[in-house]
Amino acid sequence: MLKAEIQPGEAYAIREIRSPGAPLQHIRILQHVRGSKWKAEWIDPNPGLVDYVESKNLIVPWKERKAFLRDEETEKRLEADNASQGYKADSPLDQAITCVFESVGEKGLSYFRGVLSAPQDAVDRVKKRAGLEQAKPNPATYVDRFGTANICFAEALTIARAFCAAEPATVLVDIEATERKWSLEASRLEGEYLVRLLNEYRAAWALIRQWTGHDPAVAAREGHIQRLERLVLDAIYALQKAGLDSEAHRLRRGLGKD
Repeated sequence: MLKAEIQPGEAYAIREIRSPGAPLQHIRILQHVRGSKWKAEWIDPNPGLVDYVESKNLIVPWKERKAFLRDEETEKRLEADNASQGYKADSPLDQAITCVFESVGEKGLSYFRGVLSAPQDAVDRVKKRAGLEQAKPNPATYVDRFGTANICFAEALTIARAFCAAEPATVLVDIEATERKWSLEASRLEGEYLVRLLNEYRAAWALIRQWTGHDPAVAAREGHIQRLERLVLDAIYALQKAGLDSEAHRLRRGLGKD
């Protein structure tokens, strides 16, 4: 817990070993000593024992322990479900889902490490936009004690794919703008690191384009245009390096970059 959240005279649950499933001990904080150290009296086990504890070992107010333990158990089930569904962090599929949810523009919504988290009303709005307002939640999905919906990987993938089909422009505009921006910066000497990033994300963007039903012929044409644009950007860089700024400016103007 944070130091500012701890109040002398109040009872708390403490874990001497900070790991899920470790037993909770019942203590009462007597006074603040210094920094993150507190003087505490044990209620259970070892009633009457007085010792010192650190803020980081205080887990939750004692009266909230049951809700905390429920959340811990449901989080464990969600993680097990993600593993059974083949979730892999930072895979193209994981990155594609991240890109989709970053584009929806819903405040408070976050996808991280296979879990989509947001206030329930935000989740409901996104599912409605995706045409999934009548869909039942996955059994591994849960709402925690703070009212935040925590959606498992399998359900997050379903929502992401349905959203792409329902609002393709919302998602495609965002990824294509990112790709153009990174391609432009990668053509400059100081942007060489972006080449690796572009290669890493292109697999994810290809998945998103499939989910949106992006026409293969259109995709091929746009890919050809992008390759030509990168060649022109390389030429601009070479002209600038050679001191031919007026010619470089003319090409940039022709690309609409000025």
